[in-house]
Amino acid sequence: MVITSTVSPTLKMGLQFVGMWPDVPYSTIYWLSFMSSMLIIQCFQYLYICDHFKMSELSNLVDSLPLTLDYSLTLLKYTSLWMYRRVFHEILATIDNDWRECINIHQHLHVMTIKANMSHSITNAMFSFNAIAAALYFLGDYVVRSVFLTADYNDTLRQLPIKIQLPFDSQQSPMFEFLVVTLFLHIMLHTFTVSIFNGLIFTLVLHVSGQIDIICQEFRNISRNTFLCSLPSFGILVERHNRIILFSENMEKLFSFIALMQVVWNTLVICCLGFIVIISIHNEADTFVFVKTVFGYCVIFIDVFVICFAGEHLSFKQINCKCNV
Repeated sequence: MVITSTVSPTLKMGLQFVGMWPDVPYSTIYWLSFMSSMLIIQCFQYLYICDHFKMSELSNLVDSLPLTLDYSLTLLKYTSLWMYRRVFHEILATIDNDWRECINIHQHLHVMTIKANMSHSITNAMFSFNAIAAALYFLGDYVVRSVFLTADYNDTLRQLPIKIQLPFDSQQSPMFEFLVVTLFLHIMLHTFTVSIFNGLIFTLVLHVSGQIDIICQEFRNISRNTFLCSLPSFGILVERHNRIILFSENMEKLFSFIALMQVVWNTLVICCLGFIVIISIHNEADTFVFVKTVFGYCVIFIDVFVICFAGEHLSFKQINCKCNV
């Protein structure tokens, strides 16, 4: 398959699903539907936290916090992305324009194709890993109850995949089974949207990285062919450099607040996950709880790594470009 964009088909489909891709019919309805479902779950999550906000329920309280905070972070991310959707659409238009320009120059196309392959592979791997980790993490409670708990455990209360406080009786069949399936699907949807956002950051960073590599390549060509270089060649380089600066400024507008919130929120989630490990040490299910929590850690660390990678990779490319000049 011929690659024509740094944005992978999976990422494009995800952005269309949440109503963020330009020129998608009824995009506002898609976005509102997604955000409404998130808000409904958030209300029930915070009701659970308020109801269990006491020392005797500390274990349940801490266990409910990681996903609740993660949902809140996702709401903030997509609210911010919607507020800056015009900037986001400008970024996507710039990506299309860059590919149209490089498609007729073999060296430039080769550089961008390498970056696009990396972007597509990383995005698909992120979607797959996050989906598997989320499924294992949230099915863990059921495995603990069915395998590790002792025979004299008398609590017959059935648990939903996530900690929520519903205003009606959810223990009766078939309502309980319906809620389990619905909530599990919503968890996977939430994981999918988290992967969309992280994949988007990777994609934009790799795209601007490819554009910087093209500029460095052109500078090397000019230095090797000093007598053949011309004023138009420098003019094209200056124009491309200005586009990269504008692209980077748009990325800063789009992600600066989100990056700060992602680091703060994920720090709180990591603390909660660590506390879960500590309080489960003397529990019979401690081994599985530890394994389950490791998957949660991995997903959170990917979130933090994405932000660190974006900043460090662009800084390295900037230094590399200065050295070539």
